[in-house]
Amino acid sequence: MLITTNADYIFDQLIDLLDQLNDDQYTDTPEIFAGASVGKHYRHIIEFFQSVSLSAHTDTICYDNRLRDVRIETSRTFARELLTNLEEDLSEIDDQKRLTLIGDLGTAGNSSDKRMLTSSLREFHYAVEHAIHHMAILKMGVKQTFPELNIAPGFGVAPSTLRYQGAAAR
Repeated sequence: MLITTNADYIFDQLIDLLDQLNDDQYTDTPEIFAGASVGKHYRHIIEFFQSVSLSAHTDTICYDNRLRDVRIETSRTFARELLTNLEEDLSEIDDQKRLTLIGDLGTAGNSSDKRMLTSSLREFHYAVEHAIHHMAILKMGVKQTFPELNIAPGFGVAPSTLRYQGAAAR
């Protein structure tokens, strides 16, 4: 069964911030990001969604074996193109598709691959929640480092939190 996802807001918010940043802001490594950059967070988010997209053509999903494509973290244009393509690719997910999640639960120097059953819908949901987490980090760092940028209040906030805040305000 195909379902139409409702996570366009994630891609729209990411593209909106991306369009406000200049190249230097995108690749800068402010202290608050502890050696990372806005671009590295974008790469991480995009590659998780790419993993979900690729799983539509296989029976497995593995977030550990991402490409780690440096072009995503250094080129706003490339990142924007990928976000636009992913938004389209992921607009419909087969929520009944069973997958095997492959994950390394070991420590540095001690690999421990585990396999577990999951579904494409569950993994898409995970990618959305993971993106929101990184967007919250981005929001804090960008507000501190580039206060002239306008970040939407809902950027990096889970839909359930927004609903709760709206209900609590009434």
